[in-house]
Amino acid sequence: MGLDLHRHDEFSAFDGFGKALDLAAIAKEKGLTSLGLSNHGNVNGLVEHYNACKEVGIKPILGVEGYFQPKYNVEQPSSDRFHLCLFAKNLKGYANINKLMTAANIKQKYYKPIIDFKLLEKYHEGIICTSACIAGPLSYLLKEGKDATAYKVASRFVDLFGEDFYIEIQPYTLSTPGVQEKVNIKLL
Repeated sequence: MGLDLHRHDEFSAFDGFGKALDLAAIAKEKGLTSLGLSNHGNVNGLVEHYNACKEVGIKPILGVEGYFQPKYNVEQPSSDRFHLCLFAKNLKGYANINKLMTAANIKQKYYKPIIDFKLLEKYHEGIICTSACIAGPLSYLLKEGKDATAYKVASRFVDLFGEDFYIEIQPYTLSTPGVQEKVNIKLL
C-alpha cells in the first residue's frame, strides 16, 4: 500500500500546485492506493479531492495543515505559530476538522486562522494528528536546541490524541544544509 499524506493542491496558498483530478490520477499511476490533502489553513479543496480520488479508484484522506499556537496570543498571532497536520479518521473527525477551522477563522484577528490546544481539546475526536514539517512545533523546538520543551509538547499531543499522534519525518534537504537531517535524527 502506498500513500501520500502531506499534499497540497491549488487551494493551498503559496505552495499548492495541481488540480484534484490531476493529482489523484498521478497518484494512481504511481501505484498509490491513498492520497491525502492537507492544504495550509483551509479545507476548501477537500470535496474536490474526495471526488477526484473516488473517480480514479484510490482512497481519499481528508485533512488540513493548520496554523498552531500552544496558546492563542491575540496580541501576537504570528509569534510562535507552527504548522500542524490534522487528518480525518472518520466522519466525526471530518466534522471536527471543519469545526476547528471554522472556530479558528472566527477568532482570527489577522491573516491566518490559529488552532490552539484549547480548540484541539474540544474537537480532537476522530482526528489523526502529525507533527508536520520543519515548521511544526516539534521540529522548530528541536532545531532551536530546545529538546526538553519539544518532548513536553509531544507528550501533550500524545495525551490528547493517544495512538492517533504521529511524528512526521521529512525526507527533504533544506536550503541550510544538514538542518532537516539533524531534526529528523532527534525526531526519531
